[in-house]
Amino acid sequence: MTGATLQDALDLIPEAWHDDIAADAESQGRDVSYAIAHGGLRTETIERVQQHFAAREDNADWQALSAGQQLDECFPAYCGIGWPDLLDELGVVTVYVTQTH
Repeated sequence: MTGATLQDALDLIPEAWHDDIAADAESQGRDVSYAIAHGGLRTETIERVQQHFAAREDNADWQALSAGQQLDECFPAYCGIGWPDLLDELGVVTVYVTQTH
């Protein structure tokens, strides 16, 4: 695989974490968007995690893990990665914007 995209990175963020981020933005009267961090996407990290997920796809024990536990396995140095660290690892930032609705 070559050329991981912002969407590839966003696909690695568990839905519940997207919900937490959106709730935080909402609590501040904002909507959330995502952008590539100043240093750029960390394509090697994104591709490594995608490959790890693909290699474990047919493993029932892997499938029994929560999305967060699966990511913990990909980033053992964190002893429990959270969404802020995951975004940093992927080269993604949140952008809170004024709500227009």
